[in-house]
Amino acid sequence: MRFWSQAVLPAILLGLCMPALADDKIDCGYPLNNSERTYCAEKALDQANQDLTAAYERALEKMTEVDSSLPEHLKGSPDALKAAQEAWTEFREKDCTAYSFPFKGGTRGNELYRNCMIVMTMQRIDDLNAMVEDYGG
Repeated sequence: MRFWSQAVLPAILLGLCMPALADDKIDCGYPLNNSERTYCAEKALDQANQDLTAAYERALEKMTEVDSSLPEHLKGSPDALKAAQEAWTEFREKDCTAYSFPFKGGTRGNELYRNCMIVMTMQRIDDLNAMVEDYGG
């Protein structure tokens, strides 16, 4: 046990850190192998999710603003948007799982799943941005 903690564990931890040091050298415009494609797809999905959060917050802010000036019987847009976003998030997960299902367990399945998540997220961002525009920018 002592050998494991003194010799093997530090080597494993160093190995886990090494890819992180090399990641900034990966050209996501031209990934060369599965590892780089996975890294780039994860990076793109992370960015898409950040952009989605920002778009959702803008839409929620705009709906809250509009809602405050409406008569009581027309209020509720922010709550409706929250429910819609939760439903959409669940739908995205299930739809992308179904889309990639025949290939699950392999590299292709993971790639199809991530790409589906990215595309659907970008479409949702467009929808939320259009909603803000429809409500007066």
